[in-house]
Amino acid sequence: MGVYRILIVDDKEIVRNYLVSVFSKHGHNCDTAKDGLEALEKIKKNCFDAVVADIVMPQMDGVAVTKELVKLYPDLPIMVITGQNGEYSAQSAIAAGAQEFIKKPFSLPEFILRFSKMMHEHESLRKVREKRDEMIFNLHRESSEKIEELKKKIETLERKSYHLEPDLWR
Repeated sequence: MGVYRILIVDDKEIVRNYLVSVFSKHGHNCDTAKDGLEALEKIKKNCFDAVVADIVMPQMDGVAVTKELVKLYPDLPIMVITGQNGEYSAQSAIAAGAQEFIKKPFSLPEFILRFSKMMHEHESLRKVREKRDEMIFNLHRESSEKIEELKKKIETLERKSYHLEPDLWR
């Protein structure tokens, strides 16, 4: 797992501090926000590699902030956590665009495993997209070169044909 800059969004300071501690021990850099509105402000001013957000928060819950983040940064990996049952389900978080969901209380190994999995999948997808874009660029370049080559051949043939035509009419 690489070193990431992570935004942790939770209305409980103890949870924010705990997650900062966990991620820092693994070499990651963290910033925190106490709710979705603060998270949106921070993410507009800073570059983050991932977001870990609680679902139940005042002002803007984790599902709403996930939807907004996905609109702004469609490739940003988002993990949603909650201790609630009922309307805040894994399905609503995933439907909003989160890549991962974990229910509190969770074990530290499970949390790290799920976060690592999310980031690994994100990195793999990024590499696939880069390779695809490189292949498309190369195909476009090669096609353009072939088209230019064919144009030159056509021009050469047209010149030869033009020079031959007067002889045909004599």
